[in-house]
Amino acid sequence: MKLKELLSIGDLKTSKILTKEIGLENDVESAMVLEAIDIEQWSKKNQLILTSFYAFNGQSNEVLEEFFSKMQVIGVSGLVVKMDRFITMIPTWFIDLCFKYQIPLIKISQEVSYEKILLTIYEPLLNHQTHILRTYYEVRQRFTRLEKGFPTLEAIMQEFYQIIGSPCSLKLIDKHIEINFGEQAKDGIVLSREAVTNGEFTKNDYSLLQLYSQSSVKTQQALEVSIFNSYSSNCLLLVYLNEPEIKETDLVIIENTIDVLQEKFNTERLLKKERYTRLNNLADAILQNTPANPDELDSLLLEANMSLFPSYQAVAFSTRSTTIQLIKEKVLSLLRSLKVRSIFFDQHSYSVVLFNFDGANGSITKEQVEHLLEKTLEANPDLSLAISNVKPKQEIKEILMECLDILRFNEEFYSDAIVSLADIGIFRYFIQNEQLSEMDTFVPESLQQLANNNYDLFETFYQFLRNERNYKQTAEAMFLHSKTIRYRLNKAEQLLAIDFSNPLQLLNYEIGTYIIKMRRKAHEKNTPIS
Repeated sequence: MKLKELLSIGDLKTSKILTKEIGLENDVESAMVLEAIDIEQWSKKNQLILTSFYAFNGQSNEVLEEFFSKMQVIGVSGLVVKMDRFITMIPTWFIDLCFKYQIPLIKISQEVSYEKILLTIYEPLLNHQTHILRTYYEVRQRFTRLEKGFPTLEAIMQEFYQIIGSPCSLKLIDKHIEINFGEQAKDGIVLSREAVTNGEFTKNDYSLLQLYSQSSVKTQQALEVSIFNSYSSNCLLLVYLNEPEIKETDLVIIENTIDVLQEKFNTERLLKKERYTRLNNLADAILQNTPANPDELDSLLLEANMSLFPSYQAVAFSTRSTTIQLIKEKVLSLLRSLKVRSIFFDQHSYSVVLFNFDGANGSITKEQVEHLLEKTLEANPDLSLAISNVKPKQEIKEILMECLDILRFNEEFYSDAIVSLADIGIFRYFIQNEQLSEMDTFVPESLQQLANNNYDLFETFYQFLRNERNYKQTAEAMFLHSKTIRYRLNKAEQLLAIDFSNPLQLLNYEIGTYIIKMRRKAHEKNTPIS
């Protein structure tokens, strides 16, 4: 309650304000009779001090100055001096100190007892507290009845809107969810943001927003509060205010609603974790521990809702690095949008999404995945994906192995961010036989020396092979003159001691060139930047 409101009721109507308009907007939450000078031991913020002035008699100027300074620091609401037959007039110096330290001073006649003053102060305060507690109880009852039916977020927000009677909005920004009730501007711009001081009934941090709507050319106030929970990392609740003053009862309603929303978020998180574990176990049984019994496999696919179509294909990616772990859920979510039916399997070092679809409608291609993850790949150059071949149900066991073979190969011999089985071709033989290290033996010694000692010549030779042994295309790819390309290739031919016109000889060196290049790329990707 404001001080000016308190002075307009009961026996306090007869009081006289000696400090003009100072502090009349101060909040009053309690009152206390004080006849001692050590105010810091007894008083608190928003408290009205009642005194008969005897405590100030005989005190030095320094002690009095310190007393008033402490009152100002504590945040005392005001000072009420009760007159009696010995004290008929408040000294001017005392009034001057009240002005100096901005402490409201109220004079009460001797006929008014302390009991009447305290009763006048506490009766409206107690009534207000009772009203707030009743509001809390009624709101809690309504939400308790609602929670028995396992409500959705929409149902909780609808109940909140009906209780508070103001437009409101719940935003789960990281999940792209927004639930709105009541009329509110869609194009509101935040002009200012001010922290709201926490009160007796609030435990969350609120901000008061000044919003401007371009469509209606109007300003509006809104309360914003972040709801911290384990389900959504960026969750905001907004209440658009119909009145400029924030009511304590409204805050009680909001606090109750936040509690209910947090309970809902905890439930959703637990359900999500349970679904994740169940589906991950299903995917594990289908892909990694594929049953030999066809009926058992059919049962698993049916339970996973993955038995409607005849074709299966998977996309996998390594999750070894910390950066990929942080974006894993995002990548999984994007990949699962490729086809309607999918299930994912999450291991400690990789994640794989298995798709079930009608083969007649086309398989998942490198181009589709590249287009889907274009921005993610740009921001995360260490992200590497493998695409399996399309398989029928009978060959589903091979899908995971294909993906892992591709990822393992690309880790040691990097060829691209997105790799299919066709891209590694005959090299898969070395993976399956655990002989990737043997691939280096296919590199002619002279070619390895060229890469180590004269990389410009090696790169020119590599680009020459990539551009179908065409001098002009190689020059364009390297932004060099064709004469420079011819000179470099002649030099490389001499150092390698090969004949470029011999197709078999050139093929062997071409394979060796790609092995060196892929190995170097893999090394560059796996070497942290210092």
